[in-house]
Amino acid sequence: MAQLVGSSTAHAAARPGHDTAAIKAVLAQARQREPGLSLLMLSTADGRAIAEDSSLPIDGRRLAAMANSFLTLGETVSRELALDKAEYATICTPLGNVVLIRILADSPLTLTAVADSALNLAVLLFHARECGARLGAVLNG
Repeated sequence: MAQLVGSSTAHAAARPGHDTAAIKAVLAQARQREPGLSLLMLSTADGRAIAEDSSLPIDGRRLAAMANSFLTLGETVSRELALDKAEYATICTPLGNVVLIRILADSPLTLTAVADSALNLAVLLFHARECGARLGAVLNG
């Protein structure tokens, strides 16, 4: 998996404005603060993984593409219903939960946060939003 994510990370790192070391530090700090987080990944709006901190055996490239598509669909549904702009999307299962958050920087990015069912959805959302705010500061600062 490191090779898969590493190759997509190397491509994204070549793009201006993505300090992957600083992004990885924010992701690692968030997982240290809440050990129940099993994955944090930042990806581009076109579905390329920039950086991740994970204990899951996943293909980062596939997950990045799917996560962004899911969040984009949620944003579209929100617009169609004439609701305010979607802040995040969630997926809840008996084995765990996923929170997807749009991060606005020089281009829109997607933060994917995953935790098993032992971590309450509200706690997952809190930590994902906090991580998103820290990433926004790093990306826009």
